[in-house]
Amino acid sequence: MTHQKALVAPKLPRPGRVRVVAVGMIVPLLVAATGWAIASSLTGLPEELPSHWSGTVADSFLPPGAIINAWSFGSLLAALLAVSITIGAVQRWEWTPLGRGASAVGVGITGAVSSGLVLPLLTARGATTAQLAAQGAAPGILAVMGGFALFTILALLALPRGRHPAPARTQAED
Repeated sequence: MTHQKALVAPKLPRPGRVRVVAVGMIVPLLVAATGWAIASSLTGLPEELPSHWSGTVADSFLPPGAIINAWSFGSLLAALLAVSITIGAVQRWEWTPLGRGASAVGVGITGAVSSGLVLPLLTARGATTAQLAAQGAAPGILAVMGGFALFTILALLALPRGRHPAPARTQAED
């Protein structure tokens, strides 16, 4: 009679659970809310901002409020995705390297969207629409890429290390 061994990941201890909940569930929501709060409080923005680019040319413009609303909604969706990923990764508090990586990427996506909202708006303060169009999309692209890298690395440093599942003992081995 053959017995199949099931893989069982070790349970995550309480301090690790607190870090997972804080970093993987609370931080993304705080990042999204903070990005919205900062963006909404900015003054000195031009009446229209470039909102779409075709190559190196801005071909669509929107008022700052519309851009803030759209990017804030995207940031909130990214935060909810990060929370969902983390909840899925900690089923039964079994924490693996894959779960840690997926949770960190969820936090990074939220950071990317929030950075893509706030940093370009900060550079737009006091500028004209023409100056922003001449500047190109580079500040926004760099903000998104940098935000993703920064928040993913910070999440990886803050989340507990995952442990590979070990084979469970069977009754035949006892």
